[in-house]
Amino acid sequence: MSRFTYLKTIVLPAVLMLTGCGDPEPVKIGFIAGLSGAGADTGLAARNALIMAIDDVNEHGGINGHPVELIIRDDEKSGTVGYQRVKEFHELGVSAIIGPIISSVGSGMLPAINEHKIVTISPTVSAMELSNKDDYLFRMSSTNRDNARAYAQHQHDLGRRKIALALDRSNAAFTESWANEFEQFFAQDGGIVVNRVSFNDDEKTGFSNPARQLLTSGADALLLVANGFDSAQLALQIRKFGSKLPIIAAEWAASEELIAMGGKSVEGMEVLESYDRNHQAPHFRNFVTTYQQRFNVHPGYASIATHDAATMLFAGLKHQAQDGTPLKEALLRLREIQGLQHLLTFNEYGDSGGQSVHVIIQNGQFVIQ
Repeated sequence: MSRFTYLKTIVLPAVLMLTGCGDPEPVKIGFIAGLSGAGADTGLAARNALIMAIDDVNEHGGINGHPVELIIRDDEKSGTVGYQRVKEFHELGVSAIIGPIISSVGSGMLPAINEHKIVTISPTVSAMELSNKDDYLFRMSSTNRDNARAYAQHQHDLGRRKIALALDRSNAAFTESWANEFEQFFAQDGGIVVNRVSFNDDEKTGFSNPARQLLTSGADALLLVANGFDSAQLALQIRKFGSKLPIIAAEWAASEELIAMGGKSVEGMEVLESYDRNHQAPHFRNFVTTYQQRFNVHPGYASIATHDAATMLFAGLKHQAQDGTPLKEALLRLREIQGLQHLLTFNEYGDSGGQSVHVIIQNGQFVIQ
C-alpha cells in the first residue's frame, strides 16, 4: 500500500446529511490515473487540476456545507488494476470517481463501475467502445472518430496521401480504435495507410525497430498514436536515422513531456490539442497562472479536461443535495455549465466533447497553425 497516495481535500458523501452535532460528513471523491512510470505526466497533470478544483469548492462551502475529500489511486496504466481500484472505491464509500486518463484502463474499469453504479467522469478517454452508451461512465473528451476525422482532413489539406502509423499496444483500446477511424476517413480523401507498426506489446523491442519499420513504408509522413513520452522516444529514433519526413502525433501526445523529452527531434511535429493555449478569458488565464505558481509547470490538456470534469461533477452533486435526484440523472440534466474555455454539457449518454486546435512545435513551444 505504500505506493498509494491519499489526499484529503474535499469529500462528498452519497447522502449529504449532518451526523449529530459533529462536523458535516465529507463527500468522498475517488481519483484514478496512471501516476507512476513513463507517461505518468498526464495523470499527474489531471491530479493537480483536481486538487485545485477541490480546494476552490471547499473554500466556498463545499457541497451543501459538506467538505469534499479526495482519495487518490494509481491505476498503473492497467485495466485489471483499474477494475480493482473501483471495487476499493466502492468499499470506501465514494460518491463518484474522476478518471481514468487512458481508454484501456476505462475499458477494464467499466464492468465494476456499472456493477457498483458509481458515477465516473473521465476527462480524456475517447475510444469508440466507451462512447454513446447508457452506463455510469461519463466522458469529457471528443471521441476517436471526431479527432481522427480532423487529422485525416488536415493531412489531406497538406497534400499528404501516404501515412504510416505507429500504435502503442499498451493502450490498444485507444490506438486501434483511433487508427481504424483515421484510415477510414483518410481513404475517403484519397489517402492510404501504408503500414501499421505496433510497439509496447508483449515483445519488448524498444523504439529503434519500430522507427526503422516506419521509415521503410514509403510514407509521406509518420503518425504516432502514443503518449507524449513514447512519441518523443520514437521521434528521437526517427531523426537519428536521418529522416526528415514530417512527424505527426495523435492528441494523446500533446503534453508538456513531449517537448521536454523530445527536444530538437520534435521540432516541427504536428499535433491536435483539445484546448486553446492562447485563450484570453480572465477565468482561464487565472487558472493558468495559479496552476503554474502552485506546480511550477504549465497546465496541459489533461489539466483542463479534469478541471472541467470536476466542475460538472460538483454541479451535479449540488443538484443531488438539493432535491435528492440520483447523481447520474442530475448530471444528465445539466445544461451549459461554464468550463475553463467553453460551455459544458452532457448528451443523453453522458458524453461531452470539446474543441480542437491544430498546433505545431516551434522553438520548444506549441504554436497554433
